[in-house]
Amino acid sequence: MPVRCMEKGGEVEEVAAAAAAAVAEGKLELSVDDVMDRYMGSLGLSQLLHVLLVSFAWVFDAQSTLVTIFSDAQPSAWRCKTLDHHHTNASISSPSWCTDNTSNGRNAQPNHVCGLAAGTWEWVGGNTTSTIAEWNLICHRKFFAAIPTSLFFIGTIFGCAFYGRLADAWLGRKKTLLVACILTSTTTFMTSLSPNVWIYALLRFANGFARSGSGICCLVLSTEAVGRKWRGQVGQYGFFFFTAGFLSLPFITYPTRAHWRYLYRIISIPPLIYTIFLVTLVSESPRWLLVQGKNKEALDVLRKLANGKKLPDNIELIIPSSATAITCEEGDKNKSLWTTKWAAKRIVTIMTCAFGVGFVYYGIQLNAQNLNFNFYVTVIINALMDVPAVLIGGVLLGFTNRRLLLLMSTISAGVTCLLCIIFSTTSKDKAKVGGDGSKSTSSWPQLTVEAIGFMSASIAFNVLYVYCVELFPTNVRNFAVSLLQQSLMLGASLSPLLVVVGRLSPSISFAVFGALSIMSGTLSTWLPETRNAPLYETLKQQEEEEKHRRFSPASPPL
Repeated sequence: MPVRCMEKGGEVEEVAAAAAAAVAEGKLELSVDDVMDRYMGSLGLSQLLHVLLVSFAWVFDAQSTLVTIFSDAQPSAWRCKTLDHHHTNASISSPSWCTDNTSNGRNAQPNHVCGLAAGTWEWVGGNTTSTIAEWNLICHRKFFAAIPTSLFFIGTIFGCAFYGRLADAWLGRKKTLLVACILTSTTTFMTSLSPNVWIYALLRFANGFARSGSGICCLVLSTEAVGRKWRGQVGQYGFFFFTAGFLSLPFITYPTRAHWRYLYRIISIPPLIYTIFLVTLVSESPRWLLVQGKNKEALDVLRKLANGKKLPDNIELIIPSSATAITCEEGDKNKSLWTTKWAAKRIVTIMTCAFGVGFVYYGIQLNAQNLNFNFYVTVIINALMDVPAVLIGGVLLGFTNRRLLLLMSTISAGVTCLLCIIFSTTSKDKAKVGGDGSKSTSSWPQLTVEAIGFMSASIAFNVLYVYCVELFPTNVRNFAVSLLQQSLMLGASLSPLLVVVGRLSPSISFAVFGALSIMSGTLSTWLPETRNAPLYETLKQQEEEEKHRRFSPASPPL
């Protein structure tokens, strides 16, 4: 029979009596991990298909997160208006006045229109190419352009707490993912109907709140369906789907580049279609079902994922007693984390580190337009750099210390961002009329260095999740990962402000990215090493065993 929380007094006797009764009835008491290791395998075909289907939701998560790279891009070209001889508009000044008051007329920088009279100039491509063009978010209104993206990430912070509770206590992982996909689709479509920048910003907040459930549920629902051996790899390689979503955006955007609203409408459709497959083909987490007391349903899911292998009929799923007993004793998980001195120091350190990594990781992506290179090519190359980042990170995690890997990746990202300053110019000198995206001779070196920096930031971003999982025991692990994600999103919410500054001076944005990345990596030296360390169940157990390992001559240093 499953282990459950007991009242004080007689707990040991009751557990022992239950175990004796199970033996007498001929039942085989096993945990979910035991069933997978002994009878199913850690990652069979059915489990792999389950993981792939669940992880596909990362595609929509990436599209919702990074769509503003295109929808909120500052148009690269403007031109002086020419008078229509058949329709004279008195408010439009002479074209020669517009040309005379700029350095080179039609090929001038967008910022140069700030001194021109309204109605004397227009955006090449029209006012529907982006939100900045439609609502004139330039000059004294330029920082308004950063508000929607910042509110999106702030919405994600609130959403993490909401979905975490929803998935753990009420709906479970599958239904919560279903809700997240439906809300993401709805808010994305509604965003395309925004009448002004303030409604647009509010809907981006709602969209950030909605999409935050996708990432959490994808990660948990995937890792809880496989055995111990593949848990880390499944968590890492799920980011490939995020990369696929990122990579899809330039190809969706280019045909709709004249109308930013069409972009939102297109990406609102796939999540709805996905829910059909989610409902019919994806199973709920057997671990969550077991915790909820639904033993029969949990066992049915395991048989479905068993890849045709027959499980013994007398299996009785149980929860490991050590984790359950301590959860009953310690009570509230949030309080346990913050009132345990070593754990509180650890979570504050990794949250501070995550703030900087989130700022740099998302900031570099949003900063793509401030490079001296074709916008679409830059985004595609950045997306492709996520692939080697996941591969390299996955391989290095197998034999490299987590602390060292995090330190080296953040410092590498910081140094390359600082090197980008050398190739930055005060004027981007984009080709305006032809729109061919040609740049100065420093374009390729700058893009190469920036791509390496983004890859390093991506490695640090991915490693942080694995590191956080290993730093804390089971009874506070989900809460710790939730705090980590909130810190990442808080950093991300501030990065759009720096991107706006980078439109005036790219060197400033790269300098801040570089310095913050190096500082974040330096903080990781205060954390203990976790490679080859066991995953503990409780705070008390981890504190005692880490202390023992620390003073044991044969143990690796923490």
